[in-house]
Amino acid sequence: MTAEPEAVPAEVVIGNRGVQLYDSTGAEIGAFAWADETATALAVLEQAFGAASPPTITPGDGTHFADYQVYAFAGGVTYYTAINLEKPRAEYHLPSSVVVEAPGPTGRVTVRTTDGVRVGGTLAEVLALSPPDSRPHSLGTLYLVDPVDPSLIGNPEESTDTVGVIVNGSGSVVRISAPYESNSL
Repeated sequence: MTAEPEAVPAEVVIGNRGVQLYDSTGAEIGAFAWADETATALAVLEQAFGAASPPTITPGDGTHFADYQVYAFAGGVTYYTAINLEKPRAEYHLPSSVVVEAPGPTGRVTVRTTDGVRVGGTLAEVLALSPPDSRPHSLGTLYLVDPVDPSLIGNPEESTDTVGVIVNGSGSVVRISAPYESNSL
């Protein structure tokens, strides 16, 4: 009997609800949602990018943001996971997130949003998605795409998770961050 060949990770897709990992045939071989346990997310990300650097801690603000354990992977991919929570992860407003920064992943695994935006992409590609909101950011302009509930964009009382795409002054996508809330705290 011949053993099945092991799936070769080829693409990571970052969306408003979580991350999916696909192999070279387009089959999903791993996934995690933002509220999933850290071990689940790390297994998917390590399958895609190899081992993470030793984790560091980013302290929260004592009110709105928890402390986060931070795992960095090759190619500018960082995973943040909330720690020391006082309620279940699913009830927390930002239990984890993924940030991809320029230059972005290199090699066999690509990273894109569900809408197809990649680090290194262009402002024109982002604007073609008709982002429902944008705002100034220290790196350029933040565009919110792929909202879970588009009707909540712009509502100061409620929020919906989106994918944040940051475009610098030269018109290049320099960061993808998800989930990204549609209103600020």
